[in-house]
Amino acid sequence: MTVSASVRSSRDGQAELQSTRSGFWRQARPALIVALVYLAAHLPSLAPSLEDIDSINFALALHDYDPTANRPHPPGYPVYVGIGKASLAAVRVVAATADPIRTDALALALLSALAGAVALVAAWAIFSALVPGAAFVPLVATALLAAAPLFWMTGLRPMSDMPGLAAVLVAQALLLHGFANRRSLTAGAFAAGMAIGLRSQAVWLTLPLLAVTLVVNRRQGLRWLATRPCAALVAAGLIWAPPLLMAAGGLAHYLQALGGQAGDDLAFVDMLWNNPTPRHLARAFRETFVFPWASTGLANGVLLLAVAGAGFAAIRERGALAKLALAFGPYTLFHLAFQDTPFVRYALPVLPAVTFLAARAIAVAGRFTPVLGAVAVTGGLVVALPGGLAYGREAHPAFRAIRDMVEAAPREHPGKVFAHHALGRSLAVEAAAPLPSVEPPNRYEWLGPVDYWRGGGLAPIWFLGDPRRTDLALIDPQSRRHVTTYRWRVGERKELGGTRPLGADWYRIEPPGWFAGEGWSLTLEAGGVTAASGRGLDRRPIEAYVRRRSEPTWMMVGGRDLGGPASRPSVLELTIDGRPVETWRHDPASGANFLRTIALPSGIPQGPGAYARLVIAAKAEAAGAATPPVAIRQFDVQSNALIYGFGEGWHEEEADPLSRRRWRWTSDRSVLQVLPPQGVEVTLRGESPLKYFDAPPTVRLLAGGRVIDTLQPSRDFEWRVIVPLEDAKRSNGAITIETDRVYLPAEVEGTGDSRRLGLRLFAVHINPVQP
Repeated sequence: MTVSASVRSSRDGQAELQSTRSGFWRQARPALIVALVYLAAHLPSLAPSLEDIDSINFALALHDYDPTANRPHPPGYPVYVGIGKASLAAVRVVAATADPIRTDALALALLSALAGAVALVAAWAIFSALVPGAAFVPLVATALLAAAPLFWMTGLRPMSDMPGLAAVLVAQALLLHGFANRRSLTAGAFAAGMAIGLRSQAVWLTLPLLAVTLVVNRRQGLRWLATRPCAALVAAGLIWAPPLLMAAGGLAHYLQALGGQAGDDLAFVDMLWNNPTPRHLARAFRETFVFPWASTGLANGVLLLAVAGAGFAAIRERGALAKLALAFGPYTLFHLAFQDTPFVRYALPVLPAVTFLAARAIAVAGRFTPVLGAVAVTGGLVVALPGGLAYGREAHPAFRAIRDMVEAAPREHPGKVFAHHALGRSLAVEAAAPLPSVEPPNRYEWLGPVDYWRGGGLAPIWFLGDPRRTDLALIDPQSRRHVTTYRWRVGERKELGGTRPLGADWYRIEPPGWFAGEGWSLTLEAGGVTAASGRGLDRRPIEAYVRRRSEPTWMMVGGRDLGGPASRPSVLELTIDGRPVETWRHDPASGANFLRTIALPSGIPQGPGAYARLVIAAKAEAAGAATPPVAIRQFDVQSNALIYGFGEGWHEEEADPLSRRRWRWTSDRSVLQVLPPQGVEVTLRGESPLKYFDAPPTVRLLAGGRVIDTLQPSRDFEWRVIVPLEDAKRSNGAITIETDRVYLPAEVEGTGDSRRLGLRLFAVHINPVQP
């Protein structure tokens, strides 16, 4: 070939490439319009503050990057932090605000909005590659993706999810074109490497597709594959991996931090792989495929279309379906099995596959296709828009609470300020907050106040609490009565599921009447921490501290043998300052639960310090045998306040891991024990029994052998009953709830659950009444 011919060939190739690019952008115009509308609609409602703990970690990283100190949390997100720094610099120039938290949030949220627009164009390119020549399916799928409530909300948030998805979709689009185009393959490999540095889950969304694309292109030769696409992947990693390791202090420090993060996930995250029950699988599917649409009706409609579209593609477009499965299937399986699915934002990468399949079904509706497509997109917007607008109207409750605390601190002078971990990070990022804050270890936050009081601290403290956490039950409830609540108007929206925290409670706590250390199981959360740490009563004695006092005092101790019917009897001993107070025997053969009441007529003896040391120890009744697995579930000590506990006939407290809603079941006959005996108002709030029975049960509340009131609930109910003083005294404070119908899960559901379930109660309150 002559030089002139070679030049002409090169020019012809460039002209063809330019023509191809020109044709791509011409076809992409409708998708570009969708992306620009999406961006314009998001700019007025960008996050007014940081919110989820991950966003706070990202904001901290913008100013001091160190993954080993959770700035941000491992694996480190180096590419995201890098572009976040650039965004912050631009925001400071163009839209600087006096509030540094607002500036950080705006910089990160702006990235999400821009990334959402990029993701839509990239998704259109993927959809076009799956069904070449079809204009309607890619456009409807793109518009439906834009209108999906989770996709819409994520484009407003100061988080890495949307930028991560945009990077992934760009890489996938290039890799799909890389089946027939070598340049696209190399560019796609490089984009995949950068996407992994932006968000590590990109591994599951890019590398399987890259591997297959490399196999398809094996005719190019191993040398070309190694020096082009594989080298591009490695080059991308070399851009972000060395800075990441340097910031972490070396590979060993980084791996240690990463291992700690993984250990927390394995210990405290309820993953499907280690709890593979049908109920868990159903929950994971609901959180992955239904919650992103924020509306069950909308989700059912879209998912029905997606299933129909998958069936149609399986018959007529198997190649497209195979590529779709290759692009999104590995991540979907990884997400369902190994991620915490209540974090609904983790389902974001699943949405493009769902919307494509739904659009494929819509496309076969004949003359109704445009109408059906418009209805689907409009339905998504109707659900998504109100949430997005509400999100942008107010700062997160944590920062509203901190603002009020800063204003009150000069007047009230708290001794120390403590917080649950997610809210403690909010205090950390609020550098201007002149608060004497202390950040205790994650999941052991109540030990911060415990150490303060044990060390002699007497000034009131503040605690910024996560409403979904329950470890403050290890502190005297009478000292936690002064609380200011802050709630998020979008906190209950499904697409924000898993956000930590969703609200804030500002406690002003005076020195309490008692507080407990490690090893107690007064709530499900505390019991989980005790089990994970191996510090329960079966391993060693547990301790609490009780304020010294001279007035008559009542104490209540309740527990449960966790060993099942085969467990052996145990002996428990309670001491105060080393002096025996009460010893009792518990035989699980007579019931797993126990409730012990202890009268202390002379109060808590005087001694060194303001608090006496209370210790509960357990041992097996049989000499030399292992201590049975006994857990202390109930505890209270009061002198001038009513205390009550759940006695005979009550089942264990339960909770929904997503909503953290808690409840207890009664049985046929369940006893509430009140101390000291007095007139009280009992309030029971429960679920409609007609969910389990075909007719309302007859429920009776008794005291001292007398029926105080009767109820036949046929719907969700709140039942208030006054128990007179004379009846309470005659029953020695025992109030009994009886029901003539019980639900038997073992018989009805065919499970091993042999409980007799009466009423499902979400709240039980007992308050004193004047004689």
